[in-house]
Amino acid sequence: MRSSAGEALLRLHRDHALNEDRDKWDQRYSQGEPEPSDPDPLLYSYRHLLTGGRALDIAAGLGGNALFVAEQGYAVDAVDISPVALQRLNQAARVGDLPVNCIEADLDTYPIPEETYDLVLIFQFFAPSLMGSIERCLKHGGLLFHSTFNYRHQSLKPEFCPDYLVPRDGLSPFFTELETILDEPEGGPDGNLARLIARRR
Repeated sequence: MRSSAGEALLRLHRDHALNEDRDKWDQRYSQGEPEPSDPDPLLYSYRHLLTGGRALDIAAGLGGNALFVAEQGYAVDAVDISPVALQRLNQAARVGDLPVNCIEADLDTYPIPEETYDLVLIFQFFAPSLMGSIERCLKHGGLLFHSTFNYRHQSLKPEFCPDYLVPRDGLSPFFTELETILDEPEGGPDGNLARLIARRR
């Protein structure tokens, strides 16, 4: 059993890491593009699969993907750790009168509700510990779009942390309960993206 002092130290360490992560992303978004980007090419290319409903955008950033699917008839929960990014996304959603609900949260502890979403978006984010929760948050028939850097990305950017890179087998082994529509372990122009579109049976 942990002592109360040990638990307090663990919370302090976790809060410090959370604040560092938030500050890093706030700084990046403050110095980067002021407006949400266009939707990811994977999402745009397969937009014919989008039929409306409720969507979750994980690590939404400035929200180009969230805004795009909102235009396709989805009510979107956009989750990110950066208040700077979410403030800009919220402003863009208001201008477009789009149903985007911005949620500032640490995804390591954010409780993703089960069987709630018709669509889940994950772009430029990889967290194996969340995969089970992501599967379960989809309604039956719900779609997952996931695209992020794979192991080959380190040859282009050696400083990139390997913990955040998808291994050689791609993303599909992490989602065994989903029916695969598209599986590209080495996709994108440089082959450094793992891309997956899948549906909950």
